[in-house]
Formats: sequence, C-alpha cells, structure tokens
Amino acid sequence: MRASRAVAVGFILALTLLCMPARWVRAQTAQTGAEPVASGAGAVPSDTSVLMAADTAVQVATDTAVMTGSVRRDAASEELTWGAAFVRKLQEGGITMVFLLLASIAGVGYTIERLVNLRMGVIAPDGLAERADHLWRQKRYGEIMALPERSKSTLARVLAVVARHRHSSMADVSTMAGDVASRDLRRHLQKAYPLAVVATVSPLLGLLGTVIGMIGAFGKVAAAGSLGDASLLGGDISKALITTGAGLTIAVPALVLYHYFRSRTGFFAIVLEEEVGELLSSWFGADPDAGEDAREEGHEG
Repeated sequence: MRASRAVAVGFILALTLLCMPARWVRAQTAQTGAEPVASGAGAVPSDTSVLMAADTAVQVATDTAVMTGSVRRDAASEELTWGAAFVRKLQEGGITMVFLLLASIAGVGYTIERLVNLRMGVIAPDGLAERADHLWRQKRYGEIMALPERSKSTLARVLAVVARHRHSSMADVSTMAGDVASRDLRRHLQKAYPLAVVATVSPLLGLLGTVIGMIGAFGKVAAAGSLGDASLLGGDISKALITTGAGLTIAVPALVLYHYFRSRTGFFAIVLEEEVGELLSSWFGADPDAGEDAREEGHEG
C-alpha cells in the first residue's frame, strides 16, 4: 500500500517537473512580447506610420472613385448632349421637318408591308402547281376551284379560273388566266408606288425648307444694314441645309426600295408565267380535245 502511494506521488512530481519548463517558456515569451508595448516610445512611431499609410490608401481610393465617377458622368453627359443636339438640329429645320418625319414614317410603313406581303408564298407557293396537276388528272375540278379559299395566292386564283373555264379552248383559257395574273401583279406594283412618292417628295420638301431658311438668313442681313456681318449667314445657312440633308436621307433609301420591290414583283411574275404555262400546255396542249372532254363532263355533271 505504501509502495503504491509512493509510486503515485512520484508520478505526480514527475508530471509537475515536466510541465514547469513549458509554463516558464510561455511566460517568458509573453513577457518578451509585452516589452515593446510597455516601452511605449518604440511602438508609437510604428503605429503612426501604419495609420498614415492607411489614410493615404483611403485617400487614393477615394480620389480614384471620384475620378471614375466623374468620367462616367462626363460620358453620360456627352451622350445626353449629343441627343439634345440632334433634337435641336431637327427643331432648327422648322415646320418642314414635321412633313419630312411623316414621309419617313410612311416610307417605313410601306416597306414593312411589302416585305410581309410580297413573297413567293403569296404569288406562287411551292407545291401548289403539282397539287393542282394531280387534282386535274383525277378530274377533281371542284377542288381546284376551291384552292383560293385555302391558298390566298395569285397562282391559286389563276388555276381556279382555268378549272372554271376548262370547257373553253386553250387560247381563251390562257387569256383569262393572264388577265387574273396581271390584275394581281398590278395590285402589288401599286402598293409599292407610295415609296416612289416618298422618294420624289422628300427632296422637294428639303429644298423648300432650305429656301425658307435662306430667305430668313438674308432677311437678317438686310435688317442689320451696313452693320451687317457676313458671318451671320453661316449659322442660318447651316440650319437651312438641315432640311435638304434630311430630305435626301429619306429619299435615297425609299427610291432604292421602290425599285427593289418592282424588280421582285417582275421576278415573281416570270415564275408565275412559267408555272401556269407548263400546266396549260400539259392540260390542253397535249390533247387538243381536252377542252371538249372537260365540256362534256361538265354537261354530264
């Protein structure tokens, strides 16, 4: 029992002796680290320099942010200034600019309408001629005459006329089909004609605005009399020429688009003529009695 107590006491003393150096080292380290703070004189300059460096960094960052913000504000102000200058230029053109604006709106509207409605699918859709030929060979003339109700195209209306007058000769049917096709194509050409009007009127409106501006400019010089300065004409003439520039800017695209739509209509007319001619040759040309057979079927029906 005493031996076990002695062993326990010895073990505790050994642990105490082992832990004492570690505690002593930590205490010495803490004391050494606290000395610069306790000394006070050596720590103050270091903290001051750190604070000064921090203040400098903050100031630099602030200046950079201010400069960046000012640059952005300047860019935005330049954009606003450009937009305001553009509006002011339009206002300087006078009442003529209102009519030019209306002409430009009309030109854009008719251009969109032509782009939507002047397509191959509106004149001669793909596959319609083959379907009509199939129906004709099966002698389903009623379905051919009903094609315009589903297709709404020029070719469908032409084929319906051919089927309706299938009892006539090829020459008569060809004439009637040509009349229907020409009427539809003329309608498409007439819808492009407003672009030609815009292209013609816009430069004249611009010239009218320029003449009005020049009259006002020379009127100012005449009112100034002998004290008038020729430099007074500079600003007024530049204002007067704004309408001419605007008129030409509107007229040139309108004229180009007008001729483009005319050419496009002519191309579709050629395609339509070829498809109808092939069908008429196939239906009437191969068999001279085709019209007579169709007429007999019509009487029997």
